Amino acid sequence: MINPQSSLPLFNAIASAGKTIYEIAQGTAKLEEKQRLLDVYNSLMELKREASELEDQNHDLKQKLRFKSNEFEFKNPFWYEKINPDRALCPKCFSKEIVAPVGEYQQGSSGAWRNCLACDTRIEETPTRRSNPGPFSGARSGPNGWMT
Repeated sequence: MINPQSSLPLFNAIASAGKTIYEIAQGTAKLEEKQRLLDVYNSLMELKREASELEDQNHDLKQKLRFKSNEFEFKNPFWYEKINPDRALCPKCFSKEIVAPVGEYQQGSSGAWRNCLACDTRIEETPTRRSNPGPFSGARSGPNGWMT
């Protein structure tokens, strides 16, 4: 794996070498030498592009490994990062390997919930219960209905 701190000097060295080769190629009069130097320059630029792609792949793999590590724990219904145990994370975003915190605890007549700050999903913390079901709950129709 490429170390992020060592990749910047690598990119800079490739760019510097490429610039030097390009300048030498521009200064030479012999067409054959110029073509060979430009071929080396093109090879260096290809290496630079490939190194950049490897850096991106390395970053993606590190992120995937992070979600499979023991850095997180699940406490129903939220995920928590062990270094921030008081910050609940959205389970929907977490399933997509995104660390997204949820908002403050909210409570209303329909129960308690938190909203994801990234995807705005509402995650219930307690089952929804109606405290007063109303007169028509479980009502039967007909002559022996709710009015009898």
